[in-house]
Amino acid sequence: MMRVLLALLLLVLAGCAAPRAELDADRMGRLFIDAVQRGDWPAIDRGIAPALMASPDHADRIEAVRRAFPADPPWSIRLLASRQLGTAEDPSGERAELQYLYQFAERRAVIDLTLVPVGWKTVVPAKGAAPRRESALLKSKPEPPEGVAAAYEVVRVYQALSMSYTEVTREDEAAQGFWAPGRTPGQWLFLGLALATPVFMLWTVIRVFRAPALEGRVFWALVCLAGVGTAWMDWTSGVTGFMPTSLRLMGFGLEKGPSPLAPWMVSLTLPAGALLASLRLAWARFRT
Repeated sequence: MMRVLLALLLLVLAGCAAPRAELDADRMGRLFIDAVQRGDWPAIDRGIAPALMASPDHADRIEAVRRAFPADPPWSIRLLASRQLGTAEDPSGERAELQYLYQFAERRAVIDLTLVPVGWKTVVPAKGAAPRRESALLKSKPEPPEGVAAAYEVVRVYQALSMSYTEVTREDEAAQGFWAPGRTPGQWLFLGLALATPVFMLWTVIRVFRAPALEGRVFWALVCLAGVGTAWMDWTSGVTGFMPTSLRLMGFGLEKGPSPLAPWMVSLTLPAGALLASLRLAWARFRT
């Protein structure tokens, strides 16, 4: 039992861990954002991916982002989310999607940046730099050129494919609050069903253990906690969706993304295991 609880605790802690980006993508992403804020067009041009450069209005789009930046440097920069897409076997689809929270003296902003890898280069690592954490997508990383000292290392070169700047206002952040006004009766009904699902599951577990004539009570108690399919709702907008192939435990989910502008997401699952156990209990009572 202690091993099971320890495993569950480790899963929870892993889910709460801070996001981590591929080292080269994070480094070059921050450098590109800094160049945009400063209006350093030579550095910006070097950091633009060919697909973005081919767009005739790419300079206007970047200039619009630059004008949105405050003049003062950020007090803090925090990585909110990171996704590394594609595979080394199919490099045409590789990209890194990064989201940062920039804190300025009087403003906060969420910056979304999409980068694509365009090659490799050999560099001298900074003195005292921490060991690199390689991504699983970097299996095609080449070795340093012949004749280059072993102290050098090969890094991935990324360029920007898209960038957006969204200021975090107090009004927008308050609108994402769980208790913000404007929720409809349908949303509260959905929340009620979501809360009722784990209650029904646990109640069925109690009924299973209180049925001495039922064989395999531990097995049926575990079955009670399994749910099939997940319905979710964006708690701010009321938009819903359904994933029929998911399998979840306890049937209820309530989570909010790391961004201040991320909405709360409410989810519930069909308590298929508890319904099946209820039928098994009914059948056991019928036989007795």
